Amino acid sequence: MNDLRERRYIAAADLLRIFCVGGVAWFHIWQQSWLDPGFAVAGVWVDMSRLVRRGYMLVDLMLLLSGFLLYWPEALRAREGRPFSPAAGFYRRRAARILPSYLFAILAAAAVCLFSGPVPGSPPLWQDLLTHLSFTTTFTRPTYLWTNLNGVLWTLAVEVQFYLLFPLIGRLFRRSPVPVWAFMTALALFCRGLVSRFADPTMFFNQLPCMLDLYAFGMMTAHLLSLRKKGEGSRRQKLVWALVSVLALLGILEVLWQQHPVDGRDLQLLQLYWRLPLAVLGSVYLYAGGCWGARISRAVGNPPVRFLAGISYNFYIWHQYLAVKLKELHLPPYTAPELPQMTEGLGWQRLYNFYCWAAALLAAVLATYLIEKPAAQLLGKRRKRP
Repeated sequence: MNDLRERRYIAAADLLRIFCVGGVAWFHIWQQSWLDPGFAVAGVWVDMSRLVRRGYMLVDLMLLLSGFLLYWPEALRAREGRPFSPAAGFYRRRAARILPSYLFAILAAAAVCLFSGPVPGSPPLWQDLLTHLSFTTTFTRPTYLWTNLNGVLWTLAVEVQFYLLFPLIGRLFRRSPVPVWAFMTALALFCRGLVSRFADPTMFFNQLPCMLDLYAFGMMTAHLLSLRKKGEGSRRQKLVWALVSVLALLGILEVLWQQHPVDGRDLQLLQLYWRLPLAVLGSVYLYAGGCWGARISRAVGNPPVRFLAGISYNFYIWHQYLAVKLKELHLPPYTAPELPQMTEGLGWQRLYNFYCWAAALLAAVLATYLIEKPAAQLLGKRRKRP
């Protein structure tokens, strides 16, 4: 059992999860604080703003990672000659994993909205609740762009939409990996090419059809990795794979660094154009990470990394919402009527950043260990009853 558990665990996946969630959070907190993320090394200024200001692009890698992690157990089952997991069990596990924290976040935000009033220009609360509970947030402009509830939850809508299709796609992929991968990738490229011609692609560039190749690359990476024999490769080869994974991460950073948008439409078009290169680099990283070997994997998959990866889902849910609410509550205090990031100086910006990260970490720990894990255990016990 321990051997099987270690075989299923990919330390590189946890590291990528922390990297992506942290990058997205840094971008969202920077949006609120405008704190310059640069720093000096030996008198040389290192400008990090170009990386931080493109952190939203790491959402694409989060979806690729989701495709990898969804198919990885099935790839191992195929390697062992076992049948594909039943759809009912898959849906039950996914619901137990994401719904408790998700529903709590929605209800908490709805309660705050009722108490403090809606944001000007936002949709009616009933529409917000209806679309969030049905995971159709991205289908209407008001709930996608101006929601009262939580701005990052649109990604959960895309995820659940793919979850509904995964038992079918996964079975087809298991029978014919290359044709299904090619079809999903071609469909995504076609949809992105179509969307890039729109005068306003805002409502379309982050829809599931434009992201199918991310899931396809993640699934293909899991499939190829499952074909490797356990312990395959010499010590030198494993070190080479570790170097390849580092180079892939540097390539991802280079993609972020190269963005030079002029306006909002350019931001969206650039994300469409660079989605495939990010998928390739993310797949290379995950495959190389799966070839690290036990020693490197144990070093990377240490307790702090596993802990941060374990709370990353709830950290992602809460980081932006809390950053916005902290500013609305004047925490830390400021005197300007609005835009304190412009008037209060560097000291306020730094303190506000500390508040945001600390509040998100605290919320993530509490939601993980008081809501997510107890609910999952309760649902698991109920399922085992005769």
